[in-house]
Amino acid sequence: MTKTSQKTMKATLFAIAALVLGVVVGTFWTQKEFNREVVPVDLTQVSTTDSKPVVAKIGPKVTIVNGERHDFGSMDRNAHGKHSYIVRNDGDAPLQMETGQVSCGVCIKVFAVAKPTLGPGERTDVHIEWDVKTSDVKFEQSGPLKTNDPNRPSVHLSITGSVIDNVRVDRPDVHFHDLSPTESATASVNIYAFRETDLQIEKHEFTNPKLAEHMDVSIAPLTESDLAREPKAKAGLKVNLGIKPGLPQGDFENTLNITTNQGSDPLTVKVIGNIASDIMLMGPNVMREKLLVTLGTFPQSAGKKHTIFLLVKGPERDNVKINIDAVEPTKEFSATLGEPIRDTAKTIRYPIVIEIPPGASPVTRGDGSYAKIHVKTTHPDLKDLDIRVRYVVKE
Repeated sequence: MTKTSQKTMKATLFAIAALVLGVVVGTFWTQKEFNREVVPVDLTQVSTTDSKPVVAKIGPKVTIVNGERHDFGSMDRNAHGKHSYIVRNDGDAPLQMETGQVSCGVCIKVFAVAKPTLGPGERTDVHIEWDVKTSDVKFEQSGPLKTNDPNRPSVHLSITGSVIDNVRVDRPDVHFHDLSPTESATASVNIYAFRETDLQIEKHEFTNPKLAEHMDVSIAPLTESDLAREPKAKAGLKVNLGIKPGLPQGDFENTLNITTNQGSDPLTVKVIGNIASDIMLMGPNVMREKLLVTLGTFPQSAGKKHTIFLLVKGPERDNVKINIDAVEPTKEFSATLGEPIRDTAKTIRYPIVIEIPPGASPVTRGDGSYAKIHVKTTHPDLKDLDIRVRYVVKE
């Protein structure tokens, strides 16, 4: 290497070293200068000595201390119960209260607030009294307590429990439908005792003595299978109800009151039914009591075919002969009697097919202009029947 080259290299190295030294020194003095800087911060203290802390208002607040639902456990049917709900105002303003409409006006006898306005922290009672009037084994009734609590404007107060019977009848009524004036019939109800094994009927009587002349009552012990239908029953009796011949045609109703030795209120059983003619009109679109058949409205192109029945029962049923004597109108209207059908040992049905042929003239058959089917019978009391038919044929 020549002397000139050596001098050039030394100069270059010196320049680099000077540059590095300058950067280091510049950085040191810059950091030192900025470390002296202080960011201005407002440390002014906000005084709180002149203002009081704001506390949010609660307003009226209703609390039911002993619960909104009262379970009375078990009570005898028709017994009377009482309970008081304890109400407290947990707010900081007066609490206003009133009772609303109860779920059962017959069952709940009393529903009232002892003190309708409560100051903060005060208490009062809401009184409720009820009668266990239900045919079910569970009881639940309720009523609303209306308040000015913005969060609870209505508080639902309820009572619930189980109903226990001393004695109970298995059904409240028996029905006898379409009996013949000369026909007798029987039905029965079961009485169950749930507290004592010694069940006896001390008295029974009908409310309508005139109808009672045609009704019988007999009493017998329940069989083991009948008693087993009520697993909790300790004893039972069967009351047999009989209908004698001779009641007039039409509907009838009587009530049987039964008093037992169990000390409860009398049991009631309604006896409901009707005495009908030995020959009855029946079938679709039939008004039996009026001997009227309604076929509705139909186009003349379609025509109409409809089947009704005459039901014959009573002691003369096997001897009665029936035939269609005449029809009105004689044109575009017909009625054909079919072969008798024996449904049961006590009833026979006679089908009658009514027909208005397709293409019949437009006509309205109604009030004052019914079509009619004249029926003759050999029944000693019902020799003639006029069946009316109502319909409209449209173009």
